Amino acid sequence: MKLQHLKALLVLLFLSPCLTATVRATQIINAGPRLNVVQGDTASFNAQFFDADGNAGVTLSALNVTSGQPIGQFVRNNTTGDLQWTCATGSLPAGANTVQLIASDSAGAHALVSFSLQISPASSVQQWRQTYFGSSQASGAALDSADPDGDGLNNYAEFAFGLNPNVSSRDVGNRVVADPDIAGKMRAIFRRRKDYLAAGINYFYEFSNDLVTWETGTVTPQILGDDGTMQSLTLDFPVMSSGQPSRFFRARLP
Repeated sequence: MKLQHLKALLVLLFLSPCLTATVRATQIINAGPRLNVVQGDTASFNAQFFDADGNAGVTLSALNVTSGQPIGQFVRNNTTGDLQWTCATGSLPAGANTVQLIASDSAGAHALVSFSLQISPASSVQQWRQTYFGSSQASGAALDSADPDGDGLNNYAEFAFGLNPNVSSRDVGNRVVADPDIAGKMRAIFRRRKDYLAAGINYFYEFSNDLVTWETGTVTPQILGDDGTMQSLTLDFPVMSSGQPSRFFRARLP
């Protein structure tokens, strides 16, 4: 029997310390674990491969069994046998995708590992983080409490008022205009997210006569329009419970 028929092709797939898939030649010892990712984030795992005749002769590929298309990219080190597979998920549908990692060598040996790539739909705040921080994860500069642009508004407020968290600005969109229908009457113009209920955001619209005592408006705001993400709204300045006319307006978050 020729030596090339005796050599082993080994692939080790690491998704977590307790989940390891090992393949020798074409035998699958562990069918592979599950990889979870938010849609729009980059999926990745680290692995190792080894071939008795040298790693340079190993060909690596990944197939999305669900769609029948190649998926992801490899970065490999033939000396150490380390490899990293990464996959952009922005164009992939949400749901489960079965992925096969295939290694083959010049002698015709094949090793295969299958795993499930589970893609979860991104919420609006996760999409917002992806736009401005490159990931859906609330960590580091992307924490809700963080203020990366140093303007005094944290990321939660920047998201709620439709601002760029990397550009310093405290303009949350509040305006005061004259009521076109009633002489001497003022109206407040402000904005909120169109999906504020689904996003779990509570806005408080408050009026004051002296900037000390504030009272929450009791009238439902009128929607003037929206751009698909943010709504523009208006409220008339009410009379305060003291009988004094209100003179100041603010929109705040809890």
